[in-house]
Amino acid sequence: MKKAAFPYDSLPDLNELPDFLKNNKRANANFSHPLLNMISADQLIERYSEVFPDTYGADRIFIDYFITDAMQSDFPLIARDFYIHEFANFPNYEDVLSPDINNYSEPPEQMFIRLTLALMVNALHSGSEYTKALFLYLYKTYYKQEYKTLKRFRSISRDELLSLSDSEDRDASFIGNMARILFIARLLGIEINADCHVVYVLFSSISNWLANKDRFSLDEVTDGPYKECLREIEENFDSKKLYSLNRKMAKYLGNVLKWLGYSPDFTIMCDDNGRGINGNLGITLSILKKTFPNREFSAEELTVYAAILHCASALACNTDRLEEVLEVLFYGEAGTYYYDDYPPLFHPNEVVAANAVKPGKPQKARQPKKPEPKIEHENTQYSENVLLDEINMLRRKVHKLESDNYSLRAEIADRKRKDEEIKAVRQQLEAANSELVSLRDYVYNLTEEDSPIQEEDINSMKEAIAKLRIVIVGGHANWRAKMKREFPNWTFIRPDASGSTDASIVDKADHVYFFTDTISHSRYYQFLNVVREKKVDFGYIHGVNIEKNIRDIYRDVNDY
Repeated sequence: MKKAAFPYDSLPDLNELPDFLKNNKRANANFSHPLLNMISADQLIERYSEVFPDTYGADRIFIDYFITDAMQSDFPLIARDFYIHEFANFPNYEDVLSPDINNYSEPPEQMFIRLTLALMVNALHSGSEYTKALFLYLYKTYYKQEYKTLKRFRSISRDELLSLSDSEDRDASFIGNMARILFIARLLGIEINADCHVVYVLFSSISNWLANKDRFSLDEVTDGPYKECLREIEENFDSKKLYSLNRKMAKYLGNVLKWLGYSPDFTIMCDDNGRGINGNLGITLSILKKTFPNREFSAEELTVYAAILHCASALACNTDRLEEVLEVLFYGEAGTYYYDDYPPLFHPNEVVAANAVKPGKPQKARQPKKPEPKIEHENTQYSENVLLDEINMLRRKVHKLESDNYSLRAEIADRKRKDEEIKAVRQQLEAANSELVSLRDYVYNLTEEDSPIQEEDINSMKEAIAKLRIVIVGGHANWRAKMKREFPNWTFIRPDASGSTDASIVDKADHVYFFTDTISHSRYYQFLNVVREKKVDFGYIHGVNIEKNIRDIYRDVNDY
């Protein structure tokens, strides 16, 4: 057996081992031999007291690394033959393995391969002789040289495992090689020595790390930054120009899709995350600011990047939809949470009864391999083999529950995110409704003649509203000067004031009024967004007749 000096100065922490090994693809036998010796003697055996090796982690890694390039080309034929033989038996099999089939970094084809291999492992552990023969055939065909070497062994030690797993192929994964050899060795009836148990424990650690690894995310672009970017787009970009550019981009994208043989509306139909033009632009600007924090972007650039976001979102949605369809196809209603909220109308047990068709002779389903009957010895305890079978069966159930629990947590997090989005949309609708009511009242007042207010003169009106903390945004300089003389305690904002909005201006205001005759579009939205956030009452005034302005404000404040 090959041995060499340990190539690293120190061991990583046990919790960091999975990440360390995954990132060091060429962690070969020269490294792993002393590593496993040191860990087995110190950390792992102390942490995991095993009477029988738990193969779950090794099986999961086997699934990730078993396929070769040549096997991948042939895999549709391999999968077809497997499903022809075993599909009808799936309901009788244990869900020994149910890993997440989408790792969000590979083409959709890999989801189908990963799911099929998981079902093959489930069939194997449930007693399928066909699946056992299939795995051995694949190994003999696609790992011909390794098979010729491995079949000579009657038992395998850890040193032998490490030596067999060390490959000259720099693209090969060492942990993948170990998992494959351990998996096939069991099928060939090769005894796995006890000193290999530590390898199974290490694989369990890696598997747990993979199962709990967070998805790729860029949460920094949501919530606060997204709202700020929406506000910036309203203030700094011409909406007509943005809409015109978006139409041009959509026309070009439609022609690209037609050139590829697809409908020009393909991305629209696939993108389930559609937020409308403004929403897409807001998310786009948020991501751009995160990616290039010191840059400014033109309307043209923003529109191009928004189109990229739209296409990427459609691609991701297609993959998510395929993942759900595959899991429902093979796991039934348990493959999705959709049917929890919307129970299916289709019930397969009603098909024959509804059409009065006599079923053909059903294929006798292969029954899952059952534990040996309980045998009591003189000391009334089960035999060692029966106990080990029960431990293995319980482990499988634990892993299934852990997998379901992880999926449920992810679903809860996704629903929570959607609830937050709904809450934000509701708040935007309420704010828009408030603005609409104020504008409606303003337009109504423009079309109505002034009606006398009983027992009130202009001086009493002035006195009543002078006590209020009112902010006026906009208005000509002469008009603002006259109003300032009448109401020295009010705050007046120039219509062309530049720079960011000081939110403290409206913090303690009772009312904010926009002078519609003289105010810039950007300045209006700048203050309107602050007023919405602070939930301050607001309204509109126009004209330079001071007395009329006083009457309008007085009526508005007193809800005349």
